[in-house]
Amino acid sequence: MSNTPEFVPHELVNLGINLPPGGLEALTTYLAMLLEANKQFNLTAIREPEVAWRRHIIDSLTALPGLDHLSAGDSVIDVGSGGGLPGIPLSITRSDLQITLLESTGKKAAFLKKCKEKIPLPKVTVIQERAEILGQDRNHRQQYNVAVCRAIGPLREILEYTLPLVKVGGAVLAMKGPKAEQELRDAGDAIDVLGGGEIRVFDAYPEGFDRNTVIVMVAKERPTPKAYPRRPGVPRQMPL
Repeated sequence: MSNTPEFVPHELVNLGINLPPGGLEALTTYLAMLLEANKQFNLTAIREPEVAWRRHIIDSLTALPGLDHLSAGDSVIDVGSGGGLPGIPLSITRSDLQITLLESTGKKAAFLKKCKEKIPLPKVTVIQERAEILGQDRNHRQQYNVAVCRAIGPLREILEYTLPLVKVGGAVLAMKGPKAEQELRDAGDAIDVLGGGEIRVFDAYPEGFDRNTVIVMVAKERPTPKAYPRRPGVPRQMPL
């Protein structure tokens, strides 16, 4: 499309990402909606389209390898979705998955619902709620194959929001920056307490990309004790 920067298809090829028919147009529509809505209320500090393509769309799609093992109809929850990242780019690319966007802020949740209708994204569900509440809801607790999150806090805090939502045998995918190793060391107790197990860390980008995003994958090996997640606000104030 004329308003899609030329580097986008090139970088997607270099990342081994194959978009479905209409995928590039859907991503372009979504990004235009995100940047337009950002003029009314804060969804992102990034306002330049070319930067947003790289920092939001392409960066979100680097989580795709972590979903490769999922089959059609499997469920993913994007915790703290904000403006829809990484959940909406992932849902456009993996339209066979049931993807839930969890966002506690009303204006942001309303924006996500507009995206779902306009793009459209028939297998996407938007829920306005806090993760601490949803994690204790039997309709959602330990019901998802994968939980994804991006930029919502340190890992030991993120795991209390996400692991309770994931089925035993599922996993959390956390998109992190250069502090990931230290955060993993700090999160050892949280991983153990919340039912986590094997940890894998892989670079989001191959050599040749000047970016240092990593994907931290934490497997869910045991049920999360009923005490977790704790009540709203506690995981941030008193992380495990």
